Amino acid sequence: MSVVANTAYRIFGRRVRESSRYSKLQVRLRRARIPVPIDQYVSSAYLYSIAAGQVAAIAGVLVGLHLFSAVSIPSGIDAPYFVEAHLTEILSSVAGLLLFALVFYITYFVFRTIPATKVGVRKSFIDQSLPHVTAYLYALSRGGGMNLFEIFKSLSGYTHVYGAAAEEFGYIVKDMEYFGQDLITALRTASARTASEQFKDFIDGMISIVSSGGDVTEYLKSKTDQYRSIATREQRNFLETLGILAEVYISVFVVGPLFLMTILAVLGLMSSGTTIVLYALVYAIIPFGTGFFLLLLDMISGESNRPPREFITKKELGIFDDIRVKPPTEEYTKMIKRIRLYKKLSGFVDAVTHPFRVMRYKPKYAFLLSAPLAIGYLATHSHELRQINIGTSVGLMRLETIETVIALDDYIFFAVLLLLTPFIIFYELRSIRIQKIEDQIPEFLKRLASVNAAGILLVDAIAMVAKAKIGILHSDVKRMVEDVSWGANLVVALTKFEYRIRTSMTSRVITLIVKASESTSDVRSVLNIAATDADIQKQMKKERSAEMFVYVFIIYISFFVFLFTVYILVVYFLSAMPQSMDEAVQGMPLTSGFDITEYTMLFFHAALIQGFFSGLVAGKMGTGYVSAGLKHSAAMMLVSYGVFIILI
Repeated sequence: MSVVANTAYRIFGRRVRESSRYSKLQVRLRRARIPVPIDQYVSSAYLYSIAAGQVAAIAGVLVGLHLFSAVSIPSGIDAPYFVEAHLTEILSSVAGLLLFALVFYITYFVFRTIPATKVGVRKSFIDQSLPHVTAYLYALSRGGGMNLFEIFKSLSGYTHVYGAAAEEFGYIVKDMEYFGQDLITALRTASARTASEQFKDFIDGMISIVSSGGDVTEYLKSKTDQYRSIATREQRNFLETLGILAEVYISVFVVGPLFLMTILAVLGLMSSGTTIVLYALVYAIIPFGTGFFLLLLDMISGESNRPPREFITKKELGIFDDIRVKPPTEEYTKMIKRIRLYKKLSGFVDAVTHPFRVMRYKPKYAFLLSAPLAIGYLATHSHELRQINIGTSVGLMRLETIETVIALDDYIFFAVLLLLTPFIIFYELRSIRIQKIEDQIPEFLKRLASVNAAGILLVDAIAMVAKAKIGILHSDVKRMVEDVSWGANLVVALTKFEYRIRTSMTSRVITLIVKASESTSDVRSVLNIAATDADIQKQMKKERSAEMFVYVFIIYISFFVFLFTVYILVVYFLSAMPQSMDEAVQGMPLTSGFDITEYTMLFFHAALIQGFFSGLVAGKMGTGYVSAGLKHSAAMMLVSYGVFIILI
């Protein structure tokens, strides 16, 4: 317990513990997997709320002393001398008290809302992963080689593959192993603490089947089919939600800023001081607002767990415990160290001598190439950058002439392109390859099942399928066969195959096949189940891509409307305003405090920033990954740059 939590508990803990108002919050804490007792959590909420309220009160008093210094009681109103003499202090104190109450309740409301929000997010993650979990349970139970506890324990070791639903079974295993509960009691406990109604329904049915001695395998089969159909229906609802969010984004973060920019440009013709609002809109509201929107999209569509980044093999040598082994000699120890050092050096040398092969599998390493290029590009033009004259206006950075704006923006823009282009290329190449692999995985599994049904072992079946035409999978399957031929067992070869591809579909499929090959006798059925699961995942992904393509297209259209409107404002509206006394003498009114250079710079930056973040949103909408939106960002930024440089 931290010092702050301990202090809060000492002040408020007893009162909270004796109260019965927090029973629902306690249930939410448990379902949200927040490992904090209810009395400690509420005590900390009270302490943080009071501290935040005090800070707001002090700020309110200080601001009030400045704002209310010129306020006086209107004539004709009789007031006590004390009130008249200390009117500023009284008004400031009232403002401080109001701010204290407002900030206190807002902070306390946030603390009360956090568990409910996490429960909703966890419920979504459990429901998303439940169809794959039931398929795993059904596949392993059908072979008859494992009991329910062993299957649950096996599943709990793959939470990074099967997500939040696998974590729920991990808690069941812990209750049985560490707290001595029997299976029925552990299942009832899991049913009471889960955040998902679907998972609760599944566990309640499992309790009935186990208690009555029913057919668990048949129950798992029916639930697998049921949750697959539910997942298909929920994806349609999810796509409708994404469509609504896309419309909200276009209205709030594309049309809204465009409307405000137009109004501020008109107001700038009549009075000064509007540019500071335009600066805040372009450099703060659009980026941070879009970033918050991306976080919202990630909360409702992101994955709860990521696969581990390293391939790890575990080997337990406990077979010949009764045989004495000679202790390693000094020469043997040195040899082992040299082998390990050589392995590390060979990996580094291979990455240096074949960088494109490394970037092909891990596109993020492209930044190791592009970052030095971008820095080198800026360094070679550093003398030109130092010659750019920069001044200040309204306390903000401002470039004095349009020529210096173009010069500085050119260098930064091309440096950003140099930084992003290699990553975009390798990321898209890998995405295309992964999509082709996932399209062929179901057919590959069906071929394995048909060959295995003829009585051929799984290892030999993989070797036979590798000789046939299986498209882009051929090289990876061939490497898997070569691993087996060089002495690796099938589990290690399959795990390496999964690590090379590294997608959610292949991780679930290969994990299921690995466990089936270790523990069950009916491998053919497992392969068919895995093929069906992979095929459903592929169809759902294609359905999402088809549905979201429309909204990605709408984002492009809205951005081009934004860019066209900005172009009209700069070329036909702002340029028509007089910028000198000579123009004013000719009959046009001279605007005060209006600088077309500054407005052109702001609109140019607004187009670039809007293009970059609209691309990220388009990628997140279309595929679920922000990285996939960088190609859209680069395209929109290029169009914006071309419009301003060529046409303006």
